[in-house]
Amino acid sequence: MTTGRAGTDAVRREIAQAILADPGVLRVEPTLATVVRSWSTAPDPEDLVRLTLTGGTVDVAVHLAVQGDEARLVAHRVREVVRELLVEHGLEPGSVEVSVLTVEPVTSAEVTG
Repeated sequence: MTTGRAGTDAVRREIAQAILADPGVLRVEPTLATVVRSWSTAPDPEDLVRLTLTGGTVDVAVHLAVQGDEARLVAHRVREVVRELLVEHGLEPGSVEVSVLTVEPVTSAEVTG
C-alpha cells in the first residue's frame, strides 16, 4: 500500500502520466484555485491531480482538455485507468471525478500524422 507524502506524489505522477498517454487527452487543466496558487509558474501535470484520502478510500479529481474522441468516452477511459492505478498501488478507489473543461477539434496534421 502506498502511504505518506512521497507515496502520494508517486501515485499522482503515475496517474498524470497515464492520463496524458490517452490519445484523446490534450492536457490536464488547472482549476482557478490551482492557477492562483501557482501564479508565477505553470504547475506540473501531477500537481493538477487531486487525491484525497478519506477513511481508507482515495478520491480523485482531475480536469481535462480533450480532442478527437467524444469527451464522454475519453472521460470514461481516464476514470478506468485511474481506478486501475489506485488498485495497483494497494489503494481503495473512492470517487473518481473526471471533468472535461475543454473540447478541441483534431487538426488535419494530427489526422494524417
